[in-house]
Amino acid sequence: MELRELNYITAIGKTRHMTHAANELYISQPALYKSLRKIEAEFGTPLFYRKGNELLPTDTGEIVLEKAGEISALIAQMNDAVAATKHLKQGKVRIGFPSIVGTMYLPNLLIQFQQKYPGISLNTVEAGGNALAEMVVSGDVDMAIIMRPVYSELLNEIPLIKNQIVAGIKPSHPWNNKSFVTIKDFEETPFITFDKTFNVRAQLDKHFRANNVHPNIAFEGASCQFLFELADLSGKIIVLPKPMIEFYAKEEIKILPFKPAFPWELSLIFQKNSFLSTASKALINHIQEYVFTHYQ
Repeated sequence: MELRELNYITAIGKTRHMTHAANELYISQPALYKSLRKIEAEFGTPLFYRKGNELLPTDTGEIVLEKAGEISALIAQMNDAVAATKHLKQGKVRIGFPSIVGTMYLPNLLIQFQQKYPGISLNTVEAGGNALAEMVVSGDVDMAIIMRPVYSELLNEIPLIKNQIVAGIKPSHPWNNKSFVTIKDFEETPFITFDKTFNVRAQLDKHFRANNVHPNIAFEGASCQFLFELADLSGKIIVLPKPMIEFYAKEEIKILPFKPAFPWELSLIFQKNSFLSTASKALINHIQEYVFTHYQ
């Protein structure tokens, strides 16, 4: 049975009259009668019987009308849900990010998004950059914000924030007279940085290997607050992205850029050549607008 034919049965059951049902459906009475006979032939039993001037449902007709009503209600719900999704009144989107990036950049961004689209369910996942890239590829999250470079050919990326990795020192440090640092400066000088679960550390190690430098890493960790406490108590150099030093430093700290510059960039990644929900597209647009307004 086609949906159109289901509507015919519903109209007959509602009006209890062939002519009235035909008028309501904007078809001729003979066409409606022919369709009814076809439907009854498919079921192998009559759906209506005549009583006076009325067409009343048989036992089978009662069942068909009941189920037709349920189907019509489901279709109406589906249409309402599609319209709501289309107009961003409902939906779901999952975004991943490293916890430090989330702390620094995302609270206001995500709150503003939910205020703008209160019907959209926003789920967040915190993990390292490599793990997040794998989650996006597998579909476990819809998108993620991670440090460049992005190595997977299965992912699209939108550059968001550009800055650099730098060294931070106390004014009393012997390097206070320097205006920049080089990779080779860290052959013997102890410093503090992220552990190997971070892309920042992976890029640092890559530069050290390329320059045949064996770095003297005094402390490493995953928490900026922990690393800054260590730097504060030990007086040692801290090597992190510049925005993180500016965000977490509790006291005056001198920033020394690398020469040549050591870039640190964040990108928004999502699957290449795949479907993006309306909610996901809305979040991508919101992120781009927010970053352009606040960080460009």
